[in-house]
Amino acid sequence: MIDACKQSGLDYVKFQHHSSSHESTKDEKFRTDVFPQDSSRFNYWSRTSFSREDWKSIIEHCTKVDIKFLCTPFSTWSASELCEIGCTEVKIGSGDTNNWELLDYCKHKFKKVFLSTGMSTKSEIRAAVEFFSEFDGDLIVLQCTSGYPTKLNEVGLAFFDFLRTQVKYVGLSDHSGNELVPVSAIARGADFVEFHVVFDKRQFGPDSRASLTFEEASRVSAFRTTWRVVNEPSFDKDLTTAELFQMREIFGRGLSLKSGIKKGELIEESNLTLKKPLGPLGWKERQLVIGKKALRDLESDCHITLSDLVN
Repeated sequence: MIDACKQSGLDYVKFQHHSSSHESTKDEKFRTDVFPQDSSRFNYWSRTSFSREDWKSIIEHCTKVDIKFLCTPFSTWSASELCEIGCTEVKIGSGDTNNWELLDYCKHKFKKVFLSTGMSTKSEIRAAVEFFSEFDGDLIVLQCTSGYPTKLNEVGLAFFDFLRTQVKYVGLSDHSGNELVPVSAIARGADFVEFHVVFDKRQFGPDSRASLTFEEASRVSAFRTTWRVVNEPSFDKDLTTAELFQMREIFGRGLSLKSGIKKGELIEESNLTLKKPLGPLGWKERQLVIGKKALRDLESDCHITLSDLVN
């Protein structure tokens, strides 16, 4: 999956660091109970969690294929293990936006913190941002709605406007399973977009329907790259147009006749028009020729010049 993320053009691959003994009691319930082999959420985390050596191996592979590693710790203990194995960036999940113990640890130990807001009110988001007010690193606040999959009318991209009043960097943590949602977020100026990925939405797992396939992720990535280029702020319209001088000559127009006239006939405005390519006289110069006589027979398929006319 790491390789597929890289091949899809993604910048990061993100995991979750769980430790049942540090984050759960045996009373914790499944959000979606699809694991009959586990009698409790506690047992599920115990069965599926990675060891420190596993994490090192995962990080080494990310480095090998040149993709950034990111992880969501679900306890201060998990965050400390990530810190100890060299991680400088961390993602705080929506359920921990008010976990002050975890936030305090991450604020002092990491250089970049992604904060998801899927279960937070505006006042809670303000409080979390205020908590990071003296943070030396980068805080990225992600709009999120913790629905799996998220309904389109609950994605909430308009909430970016509020988040930008709070922090410099904003983004979207998406669970819609619709590739047009992260595309829309990018077009609305999201600094970061996060989404789940699967090889096939029919594969087993509680979040498969809320995920993008790698083919969809590739298209999102391609849009992101294209959008950055076509939205380049250094674009200079005048400079670009100047470089199209030859094209302007071809597609420009010059003052011409609708129908030919004989030598000695007067030029009338009703017989003037503009024809390609760029000519010596434009529409603004028509007053220079109206009422003058033709020095020779003039055809309609040629531009008019002042040398063709006499008072």
